[in-house]
Amino acid sequence: MNLAALPVALALSLSLVASRARAADPTKQECVAANDAAQDLRQVGKLRQAREKLAACAAAGCPGVVRDDCTQRLAEVDSAMPHIVFAAKDGKGNDLVDVKVTMDGAPIADKLDGASLKIDPGLHVFAFAWRGHPVLTKSLVLAEHDQARQEQIVFGSTDAARGEPAEAVSSGTDRKTIAFAVGGAGGVALVVGSVFGLVSKATYDRASATCRDGGACMTQDVQYSHDAHSQAAVATASFVVGGALIGAAGALLYLTAPAAGVTVGTTVGSHEAGLGVRGLW
Repeated sequence: MNLAALPVALALSLSLVASRARAADPTKQECVAANDAAQDLRQVGKLRQAREKLAACAAAGCPGVVRDDCTQRLAEVDSAMPHIVFAAKDGKGNDLVDVKVTMDGAPIADKLDGASLKIDPGLHVFAFAWRGHPVLTKSLVLAEHDQARQEQIVFGSTDAARGEPAEAVSSGTDRKTIAFAVGGAGGVALVVGSVFGLVSKATYDRASATCRDGGACMTQDVQYSHDAHSQAAVATASFVVGGALIGAAGALLYLTAPAAGVTVGTTVGSHEAGLGVRGLW
């Protein structure tokens, strides 16, 4: 070995390493451009891309002023970026790990091992794939600073084995709610009809008090007679509407509960009205 050549070789090696290190460091212009780009990305909610830019301009090779600004912005982005943890289970409740996840069509995880995923805020569509099962999708809206979000995905759920889909149960419940509301409105209409019927009779009796047995009818008595007819018309219309609404409510209850027996009846007389409802729920 030529010992005299050793210092020269060492110097060349050190120079080459320093040259490569300088080439790896971003230039001043690159640092400033990365900082500006990060701010634009932050404004439109693309926090993951903004973080990459800020990490670049926070490098030691960037000017101190730019580096300090990027370091501060990097901490702010890390605090604002939503974190979510997905947990996948099979139909028996067992945890699943080998589940692949995509977000808005792009892969983000090859497995679910309990680690949190850093996601941009906003609406995203996640797809979960597990061998031998249909891909499951889930739409989620993630908010800034929400770093404790947890979502569970279940493959092969046994809910359908109960004999009635969840959608049908929900739909039936909604129809029953509407039926009771319609029936309640019909009951109110019958009450209004009864009140106007009683008022009409009282007004008619007042008008007839001085006109019967050949007595002279005064102008006020004639007005009472007209009022009585108007009130009677309102009472009749209320009974008709109330009966129709209650009939519609009974039809809805029959459709939502086939096994239930519901009987609805109304009685209207010259001086009174009645309503009867009998059924099993």
